[in-house]
Amino acid sequence: MTKTEDYLLLSTYYQLLFTIEEGLNYLIEADRNLSKTEGERIFNDLIYAFFHLDSSHSVLLAIMQGNSIQASIRSFDRVFSDFDSLIDRSFPSSEFQNYLQTRFLPLYQQWMERVHQSMKPYVIH
Repeated sequence: MTKTEDYLLLSTYYQLLFTIEEGLNYLIEADRNLSKTEGERIFNDLIYAFFHLDSSHSVLLAIMQGNSIQASIRSFDRVFSDFDSLIDRSFPSSEFQNYLQTRFLPLYQQWMERVHQSMKPYVIH
């Protein structure tokens, strides 16, 4: 890959993490606001996005060096495992919402913050 391709991949990944967070927040809002009618589509998009994230990690680790970013990326396994637990719950349901709000979203946001901090030198100049 060229440096331009590396940068595009890294910046896309960086932004995708925000987009996933927005999608998770939309699922919370969809439960509270009946005018939010795209919950099922967003939920399915999130499943696809998580598999996309997971499949891109080997390339990211080859591009970025350093213990901090490598540890952050490798800690995705826990996030992915908890996401798997989330999708095991029926969507939409109160059990799903409770798990999303109290367990999964806080875990995802902490992980995302660590990854973003590690990636800043690569994507923000």
